[in-house]
Amino acid sequence: MELHNQPTEAQTPVEMPEIKVKRRHWFKSALWFLVPSLVIMAVFTYYPMIMTVINSLFATNLTGKAANFVGVGNYVTIFSDPLFFKSLGNTFIFVAVTSVSTIALALILARLATQRLRGAGFFRTAFASTMGVSAAAASILWLFLFNPSVGLISILLKMIGFAQVNVLTNPTGAMIAVILSSVWMGSGFAFLNLLGALQSVPQDYYDVASLAGWSNWRQTWKITIPMVSPTLFFLIVVEVIGAFKTFTQIDLITGGGPDNTTNFIAYKVYQDAFNYRNIGIASAEAIVLTVIIALATWVQFRFTERKVYYQ
Repeated sequence: MELHNQPTEAQTPVEMPEIKVKRRHWFKSALWFLVPSLVIMAVFTYYPMIMTVINSLFATNLTGKAANFVGVGNYVTIFSDPLFFKSLGNTFIFVAVTSVSTIALALILARLATQRLRGAGFFRTAFASTMGVSAAAASILWLFLFNPSVGLISILLKMIGFAQVNVLTNPTGAMIAVILSSVWMGSGFAFLNLLGALQSVPQDYYDVASLAGWSNWRQTWKITIPMVSPTLFFLIVVEVIGAFKTFTQIDLITGGGPDNTTNFIAYKVYQDAFNYRNIGIASAEAIVLTVIIALATWVQFRFTERKVYYQ
């Protein structure tokens, strides 16, 4: 006799009408909580993004309003501008040096802060304190430090035999000044993340490595970096994106000079939009910057994430 499996009530549960009503009520309630966030995102994120794309296709007048449709004309203009390529090169150099230096410094400080030393708590607070300083205040602080007359860095340079020099008027010196200030400002955030990651690494690993005669460098390379690689990957992505968008330090410390040595893409967008009132060109540059950041992020997820060790 052939048997047929007949569906039972347990196999085909029927949703009760009251449950549907409750779910519909919960959904409507959730929408009311989401409305403020959706409105804020629509007004301050999506609308500016759409308008940036639109403005990049138009030649704009001095009031910033679209005047004539030029299609890709603005993109042709910026890619034929030597200053744009100079800004692009400056940006890539800054991003590479700043990102690597910030994470390396934060890793060293976090490794030191996890050691069983007297006063470790004080140093943890000191290392993380840069997070509490705004970019504007930090930039003014570094501008004062590089002052050729009374700046601490200028005084130290004099003490070791250098003549009085204005670091910010030298192309190389200005780039170094911007990099130093950016590394100092970003190290606090990276330090806190790496400190939390390092504290989750079992001490037994280091004890066994010490008994095996491993040097501190080998312990760092073979134990520390693999164990905190998820945090390192997160910091690399965040630091690279943040470095591409650097603006405050440039505006307050160097103003893009000297000779446009520290004129990065984000600052050039600002200059074209608000100094020269060329909204179409600035919008095209902003779109190019967005594409570059997206590509850089994709490359990191595509290739760097392979080397991340997830426990």
